[in-house]
Amino acid sequence: MKSRILLVLLFMLPWRPALAAVPEVGATLDLAVAAYAKVDDYTCRMSRKERLDGDNIKEHSTVHFKYKRPGRYYMRWPSDLIELIYGDGLYNNKMVIHGGKLFSFASVEVDPALALKYNRHTIKEAGIGYVLDLILKNYRQAADDKEAHIVYTKDDVVDGRPTWRFTGTFPAGHGYYGHTVHLDIDQALHLPVRIEVYGWQDEFLEAYAYTDLRLNIGLAEADFDIHNPAYRFDAGEKK
Repeated sequence: MKSRILLVLLFMLPWRPALAAVPEVGATLDLAVAAYAKVDDYTCRMSRKERLDGDNIKEHSTVHFKYKRPGRYYMRWPSDLIELIYGDGLYNNKMVIHGGKLFSFASVEVDPALALKYNRHTIKEAGIGYVLDLILKNYRQAADDKEAHIVYTKDDVVDGRPTWRFTGTFPAGHGYYGHTVHLDIDQALHLPVRIEVYGWQDEFLEAYAYTDLRLNIGLAEADFDIHNPAYRFDAGEKK
């Protein structure tokens, strides 16, 4: 009889959903490493906002981005019709650029390091793999540093997709990338999709987001060929 009364009382209590487990940093990064190891290629829309010199903060237009292992990159800026291709071992290990005001009538081979004059990173540091490597390096170093902390902060949303947000706070002078780093990892894909970095005076440094992410769609070498008829690198004479 007592058990029946207890059962009735339990059914009368208001229902509350079970609380989801708080994602642990190390375990989530392990998921990210395993997920990225399965990625042979991907396309996405990449947005960037960067502090270049002093208070000069540049917000780039959204870039159409393609990546394929090993070391193949394609970027296109729809706003000014600039295209860029880079491939390890291709085109004399130079970036090939076409479009915009400077290169509207010619495709030009330039050293990838030239990008640092106008950006905080080179093209080889533009993809998700670089972001993951950067976070892993800081996470491993922080494991033995009592002044460094990386914690889950909240569930968030990037491009309509649920993410886990982690925040790292690091001390100056220890070789970390920044003072405060916010990282969003897609809850379904387990890949980094947004990073935001602040400097040692809490000044904004950079933010990158990867949206409309499509994995393993079968990109071919033709997607990184300047002679691909879908591109415009053959317009004019290459210099």
